[in-house]
Amino acid sequence: MRLLAVNAVDVPGEPELRLLDAARRLQTHGWETTVSTPGNGPPADASFPWVHLDVGGLGQGEGARAVASWPRALRLAQRFDVVYLNSTVCGRLLPALRGTHAVLHVHVLVDRVPRHWHTANVVLADSPEIAGRLDDLPTHVVAPPAADGAEALDDYARRLGAVIAPR
Repeated sequence: MRLLAVNAVDVPGEPELRLLDAARRLQTHGWETTVSTPGNGPPADASFPWVHLDVGGLGQGEGARAVASWPRALRLAQRFDVVYLNSTVCGRLLPALRGTHAVLHVHVLVDRVPRHWHTANVVLADSPEIAGRLDDLPTHVVAPPAADGAEALDDYARRLGAVIAPR
């Protein structure tokens, strides 16, 4: 299974580190991951192939950079079985990803659900509270591992892989 892991930041925070760890663990189950960031290189210690993909930032008008990336996003996405948008900011790419298997992972409480989020094939939430704020989107709650042990991290990766894999 070929996975494109799209990240909104160059310096990984907790959601990015969790995804990178899960991707490493999914390698033993046949998954091949490529990571994208908006910067000039892969996250430190990513150990995966890397591609540049700009999704814009949080400021006023920053979404325009994501719109400018739509043609590149679609060309990249067509080479992968799963396109994993690892934040709501990355969700700006969804309008360009029609015809691909797109996964949107929502890590934080949101005040509104943009119409284009409904085009995601799979929507993930980190908690039932987050899922509850996603209106009528069919959402899978994939809670982060409660512990840092290998067993908990392996279980999280297995659950994530099972939910995001195309059916």
